[in-house]
Amino acid sequence: MRPTLSDVAKLAGVSVATASRALSNPDLVADGTRRAVRDAATSCGYKINLVARSLRIQRTDTLLALVPDIDNAFYPRLIHAIEDTALAMGYAVIIGFTAKSEKYREAYGELLSAGRVDGMVVMDGGSGVDRFTGPQPDLPVVQVFDRVYGPSVPLVRVDDHQVAELAVHQLASMGHRRIAHIAGADEQQSARDRRDGYRAAMQRLGLPLEDQLVKNGHGHRAGGAEAMKQLLELPQGPTAVFCASDSMACAAMDVCRDRGIHVPGDISFIGADGTAEGMFSFPSLTTVDVPRAEAGVRAVEKLIGLIRGQAVAPDTVLPVEIKLRGSCAPTRTAVAA
Repeated sequence: MRPTLSDVAKLAGVSVATASRALSNPDLVADGTRRAVRDAATSCGYKINLVARSLRIQRTDTLLALVPDIDNAFYPRLIHAIEDTALAMGYAVIIGFTAKSEKYREAYGELLSAGRVDGMVVMDGGSGVDRFTGPQPDLPVVQVFDRVYGPSVPLVRVDDHQVAELAVHQLASMGHRRIAHIAGADEQQSARDRRDGYRAAMQRLGLPLEDQLVKNGHGHRAGGAEAMKQLLELPQGPTAVFCASDSMACAAMDVCRDRGIHVPGDISFIGADGTAEGMFSFPSLTTVDVPRAEAGVRAVEKLIGLIRGQAVAPDTVLPVEIKLRGSCAPTRTAVAA
């Protein structure tokens, strides 16, 4: 038997009216109640009748989520959270991959111009999504992590300067002074902010800030490996490396292992983002964890608020934290002292 709204209300411990408000107008109920109702709807398999609802309110009840690709380990958890939250609030989700050919980007542009979606979540990552949406889309949009449009378009993000500062301070607290940085792709604002945050933290701590200690890994594994090879060719190499992503850090550690360089005994690593790739690397990667699932939830809640004509915060900054694992350790000098 198909679950009803009454079933959801009973599971969540609220009235039917409250359950209805939590799913259709979530900003009208407290955060705890909204999450309890959404979790109850998910657990019992309750689905809003999207077809009937869209005919009644003259909306498509469909969102478009634009993401560069699915191969990057950063995106799956974010996409799952977007879809789960949207479905719990009565919306279907179309996923569009913008790193594909121009034909695909044209198709998404037509989807938008035809009014076949009510709003859009954009995870651009420097893929140039604004080429087919224009500089200011004419439908509700929320950006996630990277700013694509102007400040008038709401954004859910982390403080990428803080991401870098946490990593550098952690390594410095272990006695490291020659700390290198493998940076992400120049076209990504988050990568530029992490590079700038690294430089600022090194300066504040009075650590040697040398151009040769900063290499561009272009945001992917091959680039991270090549950047690490360049660092190992320096006359005086680093004792620690902060990488702008976990994938680049894992590739850099692979280079060290292939050359017989022990991690973390000879060199320590900290990545960023908190992906599964780093968790299951050897050694497991210390990382600055970015709350991607929470970002997906917040982005959808904010977007649906916009669709319903509600006021939303223009800039939401989520907290990050260090996850200490096996890839970093005190320098031998610090241990001897």
